[in-house]
Amino acid sequence: MFRPLLTTAYLLTLAACQSPPTGSGAPAQPVAAIHGRAIYLERIAPPPGATLSVQLVDNQLADTPAAVVASADFSDLKGPPFAFTLPYDPAKVRPNSMYGLHAGLRDAQGKLWFVTDTRVPVTPGASAPVELRMVRAGGKPSPPAAGTPWEQAKARGSIFRGIGTEPGWSVEVGSGATPRLSADLDYGERKVDVARARKTGEGYVGSTADGLAVSLTTKKEVCSDGMSDNEYPASATLTVGGKVYRGCGRFLTE
Repeated sequence: MFRPLLTTAYLLTLAACQSPPTGSGAPAQPVAAIHGRAIYLERIAPPPGATLSVQLVDNQLADTPAAVVASADFSDLKGPPFAFTLPYDPAKVRPNSMYGLHAGLRDAQGKLWFVTDTRVPVTPGASAPVELRMVRAGGKPSPPAAGTPWEQAKARGSIFRGIGTEPGWSVEVGSGATPRLSADLDYGERKVDVARARKTGEGYVGSTADGLAVSLTTKKEVCSDGMSDNEYPASATLTVGGKVYRGCGRFLTE
């Protein structure tokens, strides 16, 4: 009569000694990574307590908060060059999209010393390491790289493109005396189109087909988008029906 009880107790003891299953109810962890190194050509040591920040960016979502697929900070740096391994979640990589890497080197107080002035093209899943070349922060902005949204806008015949954040928006202006002005507002949820805008001293004015007033003011000055280390050679202020959107831009023919 005691044998069944002893058997049951033995089985319960074995179960208690086994490790609980891992990953039960836990979110999936990134299982892929991009390997590379970041360099700069100046013959100076990195500042004390420097941190290298690297981001994987979806270029086709570059004007939205969803653009950053993965990011990581690296300290205790040896170099340059600075070797890095950036983990990412393959489930966040969209088929047929284009990706780039962005990096910045900051000191212990958060001051930016070196930064990539364009996104370096990368193919998630490729085994070849990537080299990121950084330049001194605060230098003259470099022209956009081929294949970016800026070059795509230029290929469409636009002569100016502006972007902004919070909420994400973008605007493009065509060429000619009465160019077309089109804008994507509020993370792409709203579109505005002015068929024939008028050139003003520092921008354009016009109205949509249903009479909504639209104006764009541009100014040649170094501009930061406020969410990344990128700098642009122009500022842009877009006003649509009284609502103001502020951001940065480029004159695509210069």
